[in-house]
Amino acid sequence: MGTVPRWVAGLVAAGLVIACWGCDGGSSVSSSSSEATVSGTVTIKGKPATKGSVSFDPSNVNRRMAPSHSAPISPDGTYTVKTLTGGNHVHVNGPEVDKDPQLSQHDFTLDVKNGENKFDIELPQQSK
Repeated sequence: MGTVPRWVAGLVAAGLVIACWGCDGGSSVSSSSSEATVSGTVTIKGKPATKGSVSFDPSNVNRRMAPSHSAPISPDGTYTVKTLTGGNHVHVNGPEVDKDPQLSQHDFTLDVKNGENKFDIELPQQSK
């Protein structure tokens, strides 16, 4: 057998590069329709939030029509919500957050796993 023409080898190499694009272990965009439970405590300036809600938005390029899920914040600052597994955009609403522009700018991203998830939210976000 003869040698492989250069253009075929180049085509195969380009295909491998495209196929491996994003193979660095980064998070993928989920298309899952499985639900999981997320619970935690919302604190504002070190004290439990007493009112408001926490919303989880699982929509992305693979599930554009996925609805947002929200849960009320209890007087002790806790919440529990069911949402889709995978990446969720998290936002806190409430009187304490709405009146302070610095607090309302803090949104989070959470990768929700199967089963029970614990996610405590601190506003303003503490630098680590």
